[in-house]
Amino acid sequence: RGGRAAALFMSLIQSCKNCDVNPWEYFDDMLRRIMSHPVSRLRELLPDQWKPLPKDERGLLLPAKA
Repeated sequence: RGGRAAALFMSLIQSCKNCDVNPWEYFDDMLRRIMSHPVSRLRELLPDQWKPLPKDERGLLLPAKA
């Protein structure tokens, strides 16, 4: 199981690199969002379509607009 998990993470990291996405920033953002993200829109969280949430000058997430 460890080998499969490692292969999954290495594959995601390589996909990030191919899409010019910082893997660390991607994983940090994606793991924070995945539990509240609608299941019907999970494709948006894959590296080729991912857009980071807006952050302020200190790198903190900006509050959602109501």
